[in-house]
Amino acid sequence: MKILQFVADGAPGGGTNHVMQLLKGLGANYENVLLTQKDTYLFDLAKSNGIKVIGGDFFRGRFDRAAIATVREAIADERPALVHCHGGRAGFFRSFLSREIPTTYTVHGFHHAQKSLVPKTMGWVGEYWTMRRMDHVFFVSDYDRQLAVRQRLLPRTTSFRVVHNGIAPLKPNPTSERLGVGFIGRFVYQKNPELFLDVVERMPDQKFVMAGGGELDEKIRADVNSRGLEDRVELLGSLDHRSALEFISKLDVLVMTPRWEGLPLLPLEAMFMKVPVVSTAVGGIPEVIQHGETGMLSASENADELAGHISDIIADKKLRDSIVENAFERAHKHFSQDAMLTQIRDSYVRTLSCESTSERVATTVRERGQQSPGV
Repeated sequence: MKILQFVADGAPGGGTNHVMQLLKGLGANYENVLLTQKDTYLFDLAKSNGIKVIGGDFFRGRFDRAAIATVREAIADERPALVHCHGGRAGFFRSFLSREIPTTYTVHGFHHAQKSLVPKTMGWVGEYWTMRRMDHVFFVSDYDRQLAVRQRLLPRTTSFRVVHNGIAPLKPNPTSERLGVGFIGRFVYQKNPELFLDVVERMPDQKFVMAGGGELDEKIRADVNSRGLEDRVELLGSLDHRSALEFISKLDVLVMTPRWEGLPLLPLEAMFMKVPVVSTAVGGIPEVIQHGETGMLSASENADELAGHISDIIADKKLRDSIVENAFERAHKHFSQDAMLTQIRDSYVRTLSCESTSERVATTVRERGQQSPGV
């Protein structure tokens, strides 16, 4: 079965890592072709893994006819059994084309929900339009499913399923080399790296390290200098996935400061490697981390609260050991890559078997509200 996996943004991150999991892990019965932004991290990585890659330019505008034409040509040339779109931009471009080929759509977080009125409204309209032209929708968190229901984005005739992200088990990597308290991720508004620097200011005796890059890279570097933090914050730049995992394994605490999320892979990676996580409690993160048991959560973007949680973990070895052991067990039990892939394969088969509207409605009834078991 040939699947065209389409993700517009090929930059490093949880979404691109998730797509690579599908490209490499669906199994011998699936032939995968990737459509993504040309000459990006994902474009090059997939090629190096022997995966057929089609490149395009998907960032000239939301209504770019050339981008839509690229998607049309990829579908016409490859004739996949199914198209799987990842993220709103990919789903939106696909939505303007014929529905002859069944299409699934994974929501990796609703970015419009956190924006000001005009972009929020435009984003809502885009999601509303897109979801009505998809045969099946995946949510990576129940938080996003509930948000879609509240905002009336889901049509009654579109089946959906909550499939929590999962990863292949990672082995803890005990090492004497410690980097301190760390942040890793894209330096963008969503990830809120400035809040991490606010935390640094509240912990003058602690060593910190940041890995990542993006549109706020120059601002973060300037802020480190203007706040007088250059002696306590090491900036490592962007890392590939293998280097990122090595980076995480050397942290005393991983700190996440996002303003919103779907269900990121980052805390799962830390949990498997027995590195404690302190995070803002946004999106699907509380579906992964149970406060005080498998990590520590701040109810808001509160630097004082985050710094307090970090200090508690560093100062109390018993608390730290309890958190990492509980997190390790939870990651293995509820967030395995095999379980995720099984659910996605099952939904592919169901989507392809729905050849009429009545069958799609029946599938909607069966799957509506269904989510990863045991979480």
